[in-house]
Amino acid sequence: MSEVKIAIMSDFHFGFGEKGERKGESFENARQAFEIALENGAEMIIVPGDLFDESIPPQDVLYNAIEILLIPKGIPSKNIDLKKILRGGEEKEIYVSGIPVVAIPGTHEFRGKDHKNILEVLERADLLLNVHASKLIFEKSDEKIAVQGMGGVPEKKALEVLQLLKAEPVPDAKNIFIFHQSLNEFLPFNDDMISTLSLDDLPKGFDLIIDGHLHWRNEQKLGESKFIMPGSTIITQSKKIESENSKGIYLFDSKTDDLKFHPLPKQRKLFYHKIKFDGENSEQVLEMVKKAISDDLENELELPPIIRLKLTGKLAKGYCVGDIPFNEILAEHKGKAIFSISREFAAEGFKKRISELREMQKSKKSVAEMGLELLEKNLKETDFKDAFDSRRFFELLAENELEKANELVLANKK
Repeated sequence: MSEVKIAIMSDFHFGFGEKGERKGESFENARQAFEIALENGAEMIIVPGDLFDESIPPQDVLYNAIEILLIPKGIPSKNIDLKKILRGGEEKEIYVSGIPVVAIPGTHEFRGKDHKNILEVLERADLLLNVHASKLIFEKSDEKIAVQGMGGVPEKKALEVLQLLKAEPVPDAKNIFIFHQSLNEFLPFNDDMISTLSLDDLPKGFDLIIDGHLHWRNEQKLGESKFIMPGSTIITQSKKIESENSKGIYLFDSKTDDLKFHPLPKQRKLFYHKIKFDGENSEQVLEMVKKAISDDLENELELPPIIRLKLTGKLAKGYCVGDIPFNEILAEHKGKAIFSISREFAAEGFKKRISELREMQKSKKSVAEMGLELLEKNLKETDFKDAFDSRRFFELLAENELEKANELVLANKK
């Protein structure tokens, strides 16, 4: 049986950082990804979404992206043929020049049904094959590869769209399903606005299931399937989990089912620091920051690293965020590092309230019930405790009966 070598890479985010210190990085990283694929004999390239950072990319970004997508066009196809594409109930035979690039639009490329998205444009120009809501069947000698996909859609619609697709494996073929959505198992909490999909919802019977969108790598068994998230080829979100593994591509052998990760040879390093403090002044916080990043810049790196600082806690009385001289660090390390600073000093109380609302939302309570529970909880932390009928007080507030609500409190104040 003839094997087909398949390269898997995702989330190029062409155009990201073009107006700052990272100009050109999205294109350079994607170029490396294509070069690794072709150097290792890839006969097909799969990209599960977010090739672009914007749904309507500027002309310069589109020009540079086309330059990258032309790379596999000049490579002989090695006798792999696209026999047919099934889309909208119609079957059509297609000829593909060079190494086929199979892709779906991601959430960054999503546009309404009345507009063409950028992947549809690139498919019309014969630069890639858009497999959203479609089925592509490739053949090489006696090996058949079937690829089906679901492009990125609004998260609250994802489960509904997946069920409507009714993706099923093709008999006597190596079956691959690609999509571009969040998954509940990889998020800190369940929220229909953020994710409606779980691993259990994914179609059964596929040999390989590939998800774009999430920017870190993951691979695991999913029943009889292999599930992978290739991650992005560029750092955009600066999350801690991205600092723990490198960017790169996967290579899959259809004959042996071997799956191997190949890192990009030249990539920017991300260092992530979460610094907590309680009552320190601005100078003390600055020293904590300097100590945290001292090791990051000890060794010379090929590219200036990204240093992500997440600062949380409470400053000493009389100090505010603006008192911390971050400009000292930026000036000292100019050209040596790219800093991303998140300041959450005074937000602890607010975050606590948001967390409480989130927990209540999980239990599907109404807005009124959530408001009442918050009120009762906060009252227990005061001298009032159970001094008056909190439900009646809440009702009066909801009805804008402020005077009556005030009378209720005063009448029961001890």
